[in-house]
Amino acid sequence: MALNNFLIKIEVDGLDTKGLYLKDTINQFKKQEKIIKNHLKKLDYSNIDIVLKFYFRNKQIKKTLKYNNITGLQAVKKAAIKRSEFKEELEHCGVIQKKNFKSLNELWDDYIKYKSTTLSPENIYTSKKSFSKWIKPDIGHMEVKSIMTSDIQNIVNSILRKGLKPRTAQTIKQILRPLYNHAIDIGICEVNPAIKVNIPVFDNTVDFQLTEEKRTKLFEEIKKYEPLKYRGIMLFLYTGRRLNEVLTLQWNSIDLDHNVYTIEAEYNKIRRRQDYRLSVILRDFFVEYGIFKSGYIFPGEKTAHITSSTFRRHWKKIIKNAGIEQMRIHDTRHAIGNYLVNNGATLEGVGKLLGHSGIGVTKRYAKPSVETADKLLNSYLD
Repeated sequence: MALNNFLIKIEVDGLDTKGLYLKDTINQFKKQEKIIKNHLKKLDYSNIDIVLKFYFRNKQIKKTLKYNNITGLQAVKKAAIKRSEFKEELEHCGVIQKKNFKSLNELWDDYIKYKSTTLSPENIYTSKKSFSKWIKPDIGHMEVKSIMTSDIQNIVNSILRKGLKPRTAQTIKQILRPLYNHAIDIGICEVNPAIKVNIPVFDNTVDFQLTEEKRTKLFEEIKKYEPLKYRGIMLFLYTGRRLNEVLTLQWNSIDLDHNVYTIEAEYNKIRRRQDYRLSVILRDFFVEYGIFKSGYIFPGEKTAHITSSTFRRHWKKIIKNAGIEQMRIHDTRHAIGNYLVNNGATLEGVGKLLGHSGIGVTKRYAKPSVETADKLLNSYLD
């Protein structure tokens, strides 16, 4: 079947979508004459092919762009920008030139810019930090296509020889594998040298637990913390949410009538929409805090919403007030996972509460205590 038989015109109000077509090879929209904004939700985080059409010197130009792990609307926005860039490049150069990166550093800069709309600021920050510390000094200057698996393995082995944890070495592979997939997508190289890098097997369970006394004290301190909006953030964290999920919450995600709130896919680590019940403590907070119609629930003073760096200052105060020596923000999730498992909750239930993609992730957070194991043995012997 001809390509044109699969193409459906994209028309989104408020966007310049001229010359944009969805390549619908699986006939998902076979009854649609055009794709509008409401249709794009069906494409979220799937493989999305968008064909660009434009004319240059009386000749039709077609370019197919491939997207994944982003929403349908984000893909259309990116494609619209790319079409404009292609047209401008044609007018100035007469041809669309392939990107040619002289070094891995240049490819990395392009990749981070490309991923800026789909990764959280925290993820981008930590990735940049790890790249600069471990990868850039050794192979950052090298040509993208000349880097071999052995070059990356040498970095991993060096990290392990320094006595650092295998988890740190794993970060190298987690950065370079998608980076080279990006390079393949844009035609820079044909193979991914990071795939065959060997990382030692290691125990990645998280053993963070609070005593019942400390857990109760932390909750008491949170319930009386001021300013009120920072208390609200802490209450969401205490009930299992990730920090970025809370900071980006908007009023249209809160449904008080049905007693639920939603973490949208674009702000969710597993890239799927997640619905959660509003607990009593959260409903009580909103009664005190007030209800608004739109915007971010926790707006910043100079930013659209409170930033993680601003919140961390308040977190340090709360754990000090609770008499806890060391507890990271993310440890609130570790604490609730370990507590629930050691009090009889199933891994499936804990995973649902914490918004995990699968039970394997939940196992990392939920480490049964010696006391729990002893109770199980006594139950068996009885």
